[in-house]
Amino acid sequence: MSFLSSRRWALSETFRGLFENKGLFALGTLLSALALSVPLFISTIFYELAEPLRQLPTSVEISVFTKERTDTTALTNRIRRISTVENIRLIGREEAMKSLNDQLGIKNRTIEHNPLPDILIVTLDPSATRPEADSAAEAIEQLPGVDMIAYEASWREKLQAVSLAGQTTVICLGVVVLALVILVLAAAIRMTTLSAMPQMRALYLFGASPSFAMRPWAWRGFLLMAVASLGAIGITQAGLMMLRQPMATINRLYGIQLELTLPEASWCIGFVIICSLVGYIVSVLAAQDSWKKAQH
Repeated sequence: MSFLSSRRWALSETFRGLFENKGLFALGTLLSALALSVPLFISTIFYELAEPLRQLPTSVEISVFTKERTDTTALTNRIRRISTVENIRLIGREEAMKSLNDQLGIKNRTIEHNPLPDILIVTLDPSATRPEADSAAEAIEQLPGVDMIAYEASWREKLQAVSLAGQTTVICLGVVVLALVILVLAAAIRMTTLSAMPQMRALYLFGASPSFAMRPWAWRGFLLMAVASLGAIGITQAGLMMLRQPMATINRLYGIQLELTLPEASWCIGFVIICSLVGYIVSVLAAQDSWKKAQH
């Protein structure tokens, strides 16, 4: 049989088997779609809710309070020579007083004497370690024109510890959910190959090659998972639409901007392709098992 004719036969057998076992195919597709929607929905929710955490600056900032009549330009140039310094921002005396008055709600801002100094906000490199931050702070404190400094670096270690614990928890949960999903998918695809044995035995007796005999079931598994992955995306989108109103209320109450949406189109296409290939592989393995049994 030629290349095209063998594929044409496999295609016709694929759809013939789907129509003959449309109940099992529909059930397998539904189970697979529901199973796939669980990790897709959870991961989408976690990713969107973690957006504010990903935007948090993790660089250590050192507040440098200067002495009176200090040349802030010269001091800034000296601080820039420290290797771990990434950025320096100047807050002038007037700006600092205005910000303080705004925070305290002071209406009368005509103050003859401004006791506040010029302040330099020194941002260190995000990769700077705690000893490097301490060393940079000590070097800055010893520079001429610096009255005092203030910084806090332990918060980053606490944030990293909490983030690591959260990531470990999510990974463990993901492994459990993934194992459950794989078992459900294997069972759903296996249902579509229950009728393979009689045809496998007939093809074996007629001298068909293993690849020729297994091709319709492999394509059937590919098609099942392609439809199921599209269904999972639809189920996830429906769930996100149901959460749209509660999220709008949360955004209004907390003054934040969180929007629950599906991942980008390229990511969804990749999801469908990967799921389809998984269905193809699992179906091939199931068909191989039927082929081996047909030989005995």
